[in-house]
Amino acid sequence: MSHPDQQSASLEADFSKITMLPGQSVWDYLTMCRARHPELYRRLNLSRVTPDKVARLYSEIARLATHFESKLEKGRGDTYRRAQNVSYLNRAAGFLRLFDLAAPPGPMAGDQLTVLDSLGGNGTMTRIVRASRPPHEVPFIVTSDVSPRMIENALAQDIPAIRLPLQDLIWFDDCTFDAVIVAYGTHHIPVKERSKAIAEAHRVLKPGGRIVLQDFEIGCPTTLWYEDVLDQYTVTGHKFDYFTRQQFAELLDENSFVEVEVRDIYDPVSMHAGDPKQAVRLLLEYVFTLFALDKLVPDDGVLSEQFWAELEAVVRRTSTFKPDQLPEGFRNITEFSVVKDGNGYRAEIPRVCLVATGRRKPVA
Repeated sequence: MSHPDQQSASLEADFSKITMLPGQSVWDYLTMCRARHPELYRRLNLSRVTPDKVARLYSEIARLATHFESKLEKGRGDTYRRAQNVSYLNRAAGFLRLFDLAAPPGPMAGDQLTVLDSLGGNGTMTRIVRASRPPHEVPFIVTSDVSPRMIENALAQDIPAIRLPLQDLIWFDDCTFDAVIVAYGTHHIPVKERSKAIAEAHRVLKPGGRIVLQDFEIGCPTTLWYEDVLDQYTVTGHKFDYFTRQQFAELLDENSFVEVEVRDIYDPVSMHAGDPKQAVRLLLEYVFTLFALDKLVPDDGVLSEQFWAELEAVVRRTSTFKPDQLPEGFRNITEFSVVKDGNGYRAEIPRVCLVATGRRKPVA
């Protein structure tokens, strides 16, 4: 392991010229990371990279439009981050099901395990796991993402995070992580780079380490939310290629994973309130803010009762399932519903995601 104070003056000068985050060079980041996130820092190997390679990587990803830039940068990330930070537990059920596949809860799931949340945005997975598990069952989680604004926001919340694309995890050695999660953005990876991304996940996993790959299946009502609603009503649009079950299995098979399984996971969005109507309205407001459905707003800018009724109709159109389209054990809510929950009510939007799991082959 190399440290900034052990590097030559020329290396410091080179890294100081490369921008990693808004207003922060690679050298600034490394210095900050060493002080604030030593567990992440000790997993970075500066000897794996050259200034030229680092400069080329961050120059290439600086040209990407991630959709999660700020509004001034023509993105929809501001409201997304705000909604995620204020109401991150609204999506906890699906996140935790994924995380449990990567690092099953129990006495062996503590900080002796290291998990890479490779499309982790501003650290929502980390916050959900920390809020939901006993501290001794929370692994050390590293959030990575290509979006500078997402990583900037994660770091502001003291979450160990680094700006990297899954396709090139240049700072990490082989066999660094016990699990890699690739979720809630796999469709953003260009089709031609998807196999490379999964190969890189395989490289950084320890022998026996788990991968959890998540996205949305072609033809599923949840996928229509992204394909139709987000594409039509957001300033960024949302034209991406989604997945078949066979494609998910092949991505893992062709990159040497073993014990490959593909399954559906119930992934609802929910909101609790004391009154059923309030629960519905709060959930609609959350969805409107999270996904920044600005183009749905009428010309006069007034969010009237008619507006909320129209949004509810849009949500229902992409969240109504036949029972056999839902995973076993989760077939009681087939459409946008409100149910009694303890002393209050829970509004719930059913969603289904496609998940593939596998392992890097253990050492014989």
